[in-house]
Amino acid sequence: MKIKFCGAARNVTGSNHLLEISGKKILLDCGLFQGGGRAKAALLNQELLYDPKDVDYLLLSHAHIDHAGRIPMLVKKGFRGKVFCTKATKELANVLLQDSAHIQMQDAFYINKKFKGDKVEPLYKDVDVKKAMELFYTHEYTQKFKLDEGIWVTFYDAGHVLGSSIIVIDYREDGEYQRLTFTGDLGQKYVPIVNDPYQVKESDILITESTYASHLHDSFSGVHDDLAMIINDLVARKGKIIVPGFSFERTQEFVYVLHELINQKRIPQIPIFVDSPLSTEISKVFDKFKEYYDEETFRTFVDKKQSPFYFEGIKYIKNVEHSKKLNQFDGSCIIISASGMCEAGRIKHHLKNHMSDPNNLILVIGFMAKGTRGRQIVEGKREIKIFGQRYPLKADVVIMNSFSAHADKLELLDYVKNIQNLKNVFVVHGEETECAVMRDNIYNVLKFKGRVDVPHQGEEYEVKGGETRSKLGLRRKKDYQELEELERRNDKKQIAKYKQI
Repeated sequence: MKIKFCGAARNVTGSNHLLEISGKKILLDCGLFQGGGRAKAALLNQELLYDPKDVDYLLLSHAHIDHAGRIPMLVKKGFRGKVFCTKATKELANVLLQDSAHIQMQDAFYINKKFKGDKVEPLYKDVDVKKAMELFYTHEYTQKFKLDEGIWVTFYDAGHVLGSSIIVIDYREDGEYQRLTFTGDLGQKYVPIVNDPYQVKESDILITESTYASHLHDSFSGVHDDLAMIINDLVARKGKIIVPGFSFERTQEFVYVLHELINQKRIPQIPIFVDSPLSTEISKVFDKFKEYYDEETFRTFVDKKQSPFYFEGIKYIKNVEHSKKLNQFDGSCIIISASGMCEAGRIKHHLKNHMSDPNNLILVIGFMAKGTRGRQIVEGKREIKIFGQRYPLKADVVIMNSFSAHADKLELLDYVKNIQNLKNVFVVHGEETECAVMRDNIYNVLKFKGRVDVPHQGEEYEVKGGETRSKLGLRRKKDYQELEELERRNDKKQIAKYKQI
C-alpha cells in the first residue's frame, strides 16, 4: 500500500490523503486549506497532488470544510468516483458546500470588480456542488461494506461532530491481510449531543490527528458554572457577549448549554441571537437526525419533548436587515455569529461595533488557526484590523476550551495506547509543533516500539508487511530527528543530501 499526504501535513487544515491499495486509488477527505494568509491558502487550494480522474473512491470522515471543502473542485477537475460517508455527513456537507460555493463566487466577483487584469475564477460554483452531491453514497456506523475486491470499509463514531467517522479499512494485498485506521478528527469525551469516540481495538496502521497534542482541556463538567458566572456578570454591567461561533457543532453545543442553564434558572432569560444563516440551516439538520444524539441529550431534552436548539428567548437570524438592527440593540444579550475564526461573515460587523466597549466580552469557544483574526484576538493584540481599519480591543476576552470538539493530549495518547498490534503511526492534522509533540509522546510516554512519522506535504510512503519507506528515503526515527534539526538550522545543502538518498 502507498500513502501520499496531500493536505493537513504539519498543518491543521486541508485534510487530504491518497491511498493506493491493489491498484485502487482511495482518498481520505478532500478539505480546504484555511488560515495562514488568504494568498497562501488560495495557492494550496488550487494545487492537487494527483490527477482527480485517476481516483476511484473518496471516504469522507465528516462535513467540516477543512475535510470536505474541495470535493466540488475535485469533481470539477474530473473525479467521477463514489463518495462514501454517513447520512448526517451527506446532508451537512450539502449545506456547508453550498455555503462555501457562495463564498467562493462572492470573493471572485469582488476581486474582479476591484482589480483589473485577468478574471479570477471561483474555486467552484453551486453547480459543481450539485454535481458532487450526486456522487455521495451513505453507510451507517458499524456497517462493514465492500469497497472493491479485497477492500472493506467500516465507519465508527468519532464523537467529533454529528455524523463524524473514524474510518477503518481492512484490505488484502499480496496475500496479506492488513488494517488501516484513519481517526479523522477525534472528539472529546463527555461533551453533549454526540457520543464519545469509538475505540478501535486493533490496527496495523494508524493515521491520527494531533490538533491538541500538547494541550489539556478544562473539564466539560465545569462549563456550566463558568458560563453562568460570565453571563451573570455581563448582565450586571449591562454588557453584551459576542461569540465567534463555528456554524457546525460548536454553535449547537453552546446553545445546548445555554438552554440547560435557562431550564435550571441559573441565568436570566436574556435575548440570544444566532446571527448566521448557515448556523440556522445546520441547526435544522441537527434537529432532524436525533438518532445520532447521545443518551444524555435524550434524557435532558428529547424524552421531555424538547428540542435542545429551539426554545423561548432564542432567535435565529437569516435576514441582513435584522442582523444590522442588532447593532442598536439596547441591553444585555448574547450574539453568536460566524465565522468561527473571525475571517468572514457577520461576526466581523459585530466585532467592529462591540469590541471597543470595555463593558462587553468576546467569548472564544473554538480553535483559532495561525494567521486568522481570531488568533490575533486570542493572543491579545491591542488593535484588530477589520474592513481595512484598525479598532482598539477593549472588551474582555475569555477563552473556554471546554467546548473543543477535539480530543486533548491525554485522550489522543490514550486512543493510540489502546490499539493493539500497531506497527506504523502517521501524525497529521496539527500545527508542526503539535505533530512533533504527538510523535515524541508516542515514543517516550507510550514506549511505542513501532514507527511514527510526521509527513511533509506531498510526501509519499510505501507500507508493506510492517515495513515503511518514504520516497525521501527516511527510514528511521533518527533520520527524521536529524532532518528536522537541519531544517531548524536552514542547512539547505544537507537537506538536499537527505532528499537524494
